[in-house]
Amino acid sequence: MSETMKDLPAPVLPVPALPSPAWKLAWVALVLLAMLVPQWLIEGVIDERAGRHAAVRQEIGAAWGGPQDVMAPVLAVPWTGAEGRRGVHYIQADRLEARAELAPQTRRRGLYEVPVYTATLAMEGEFRPGLVTVPQDASAVLHWGQATILAGSNAMRLVGDAPALTWAGREVPALEGGGETGDCVPVRQLRWNAGLLAAPERGAVLPFALTMALRGSQSLMLRPGPARGRLAMQGAWATPSFVGDDLPQTLSVEASGFAAEWTLAREGAGGRPNLCSLRGGGAGVELLEAVPTYRMVSRASKYALLFLALSFVTYLMFEFLAGLRIHLVQYGLLGCSVVLFPLLLLAVGEPLGFAVAYGVSTLAVMAQASLFTAAVTGRRALAGVFAGVLAALFGFLYVVLSLEAYALLVGTLALFIVLSVVMAATRRVKWGGE
Repeated sequence: MSETMKDLPAPVLPVPALPSPAWKLAWVALVLLAMLVPQWLIEGVIDERAGRHAAVRQEIGAAWGGPQDVMAPVLAVPWTGAEGRRGVHYIQADRLEARAELAPQTRRRGLYEVPVYTATLAMEGEFRPGLVTVPQDASAVLHWGQATILAGSNAMRLVGDAPALTWAGREVPALEGGGETGDCVPVRQLRWNAGLLAAPERGAVLPFALTMALRGSQSLMLRPGPARGRLAMQGAWATPSFVGDDLPQTLSVEASGFAAEWTLAREGAGGRPNLCSLRGGGAGVELLEAVPTYRMVSRASKYALLFLALSFVTYLMFEFLAGLRIHLVQYGLLGCSVVLFPLLLLAVGEPLGFAVAYGVSTLAVMAQASLFTAAVTGRRALAGVFAGVLAALFGFLYVVLSLEAYALLVGTLALFIVLSVVMAATRRVKWGGE
């Protein structure tokens, strides 16, 4: 090497300038968007497991008995009309007193639980046929000698033999086979011979009493309602939901069970309820899970993007206010830790329940993310701050999940407070750089 070359000064390499806060914020936003891919995959797993749970409910319902929609006794009278027309005219009871006692239990298949029950449904009431005409054909002839009493359910599963019916003061055994199926009656029926030789006299009262023992799952409904009636239900289930067109007039729900009573009053055309028009109505109870794990996990997963955003904002605050440099890969690893929370919640929640799973998953993610933050920043104090942020986030989420009716209000207020804190903390940051 020549003397001239030796005298030349060594080249000075340019020092890369630090990215401006605005550019760093843009890159972190891209990482945040990339985190939506694993979040989307995890939501797919949650939906798949929830679908499997629904399939298990149907399988157990098919074996034990499905949701029971019970039709109270009706008087079915065949008729024939002009031009060979024929059909069955259904007369509803004018009064019905019904009482259902449910003995619920839980059936498990693998990790899935389904509420089932055995119900004893006692019904007594009366028919007042009066002057009956067929709406489809005013000149139709009613064949009272072939009249039957029908009762049944969409998925009837009797406990024991078909019950006898007490009809007009005498006990009538159930007939073999189902009745004639139409749009207004359930697929599975019990039939009893009415034993009428002619049309009942005007003002005649035909009393009845029937006790049925049924097996079912998830819900028990009595439909359609009579002209006047009362329904009482009770069972050892702490989380009932009362469904149908009528809500209970009196209600008691305790840890040991529930008791409810309805007063039913219906009017149809001409002052008499019509069976077909009322087949969608009714009153009853649905046995809900105490804590619906899959629904709660699904709701929790919806907040993953919020958790990611606030975790990334905390890291950005560490950079802007504490003078740290955190690589985008480290943002991504932190994001993966936070995104795994719903999956942990699902995996632990299936065998142990939602409450235990929430505590375990929260502690696991907090420990992992906080230790990682301590390694990234090299400062225990900042790791403690980040652990506090996560604790506040998970505590906030649990409150939101518990207060379902006020979730929007609480969530909006919390976001407003967080935004105010971020605005105050970054008020001196020069977003365009030096």
